[in-house]
Amino acid sequence: MANTVALVPTDPAELGWPPTFPLELAMREHSVQEVCEAYGIDKQEWHRIRQDPGFIVELSAAVDTLKKEGMSFRLKARIQATSLLQTSWNLIHAPLEDVPANVKADLIKFTVRAAGLDASVEQKGNAQAKAIGNALQINIHLD
Repeated sequence: MANTVALVPTDPAELGWPPTFPLELAMREHSVQEVCEAYGIDKQEWHRIRQDPGFIVELSAAVDTLKKEGMSFRLKARIQATSLLQTSWNLIHAPLEDVPANVKADLIKFTVRAAGLDASVEQKGNAQAKAIGNALQINIHLD
């Protein structure tokens, strides 16, 4: 049995395919071959990508989104945001002499917040709900 080594990307934002690739296919403006050629994806790579469970989910989501929203401004912004993850990753991991620490910190905080992992937001929401609950408390004393 041959030893196989799984290639683990050093950047967790790497999908294994270009982030806009599923949407390009879902739009069906060009053939699969034409889209693959535009992205520099050969037949072997296409065969690997199309069997990837993550890609199948992304393609299905792209088809559903196009059915619901069409090519809306929000969808275009979402595509850009996904593509910009790579830029953010590169800036965060660049040497300090190239990118100031405060820029890196802001990018990290934004990424955590965008991913919904910012516990402080949840804690603030719970505190506000508790305060509202207390403010609406009514006591009736019958003597």
